[in-house]
Amino acid sequence: MVLTVWCVFWGDKYSSDYVYILKRMVEMNLSYPHEFICITDNPLPMINCILPECDYHGWWQKLQLFMPGMATGPSLYLDLDVVITGSLDGLVEQYAGCELAMPANWAMSGHGGCQSSVMLWRGDTCHDIWEAFDYEADSNRLWGDQEFITEQLGDPGAGRITRITPSQVVSYKYHCRTGQPMDAKVIVFHGKPDPHEVDDEWVKNARSRFTPISVTSTSGIGRHH
Repeated sequence: MVLTVWCVFWGDKYSSDYVYILKRMVEMNLSYPHEFICITDNPLPMINCILPECDYHGWWQKLQLFMPGMATGPSLYLDLDVVITGSLDGLVEQYAGCELAMPANWAMSGHGGCQSSVMLWRGDTCHDIWEAFDYEADSNRLWGDQEFITEQLGDPGAGRITRITPSQVVSYKYHCRTGQPMDAKVIVFHGKPDPHEVDDEWVKNARSRFTPISVTSTSGIGRHH
């Protein structure tokens, strides 16, 4: 099995270091053969980048993952602001064969739904998400991509989405107040703070094994058709 690991780097919310740090964290915590691909409007040296045809803002770019022909095999998506603290192999083994697997939304808004910071899917599924999406209408009436996915597929564990075990993917804001949860594989930094803004040694250690990439290197750049 060759896994595709996806991320989105769009606009100026994060520096390019976030892409390289995520790539390195994946390499250090995933034993399966994989390809790391970044959907971006800013191609980066030594990163395999895709420049999509649709100029959607920010997180709405994630929905292009479900465009027919984009993801064609087992896939893992990670937000740039996650911190990987354990082996990803178990997540891949358990969920990469699902139609779509996501954590349940843990925000305190009470509206339920899914959390799209971490997603695993077969790659040949969920094209109806893309086909139903109307960027102009849906981006104006909904807060983000995960609300749209929930509308289409239901809550994790109750509709077509398989719920990722809560202890494996957790929120820094809600689950890490007393330190690093031992069973967690991925820590999600939704909202504030961002990973580079915290002083926790375990966060710094997870992100520290990173060597800056020379900007003179060439990158792999493609465009989806």
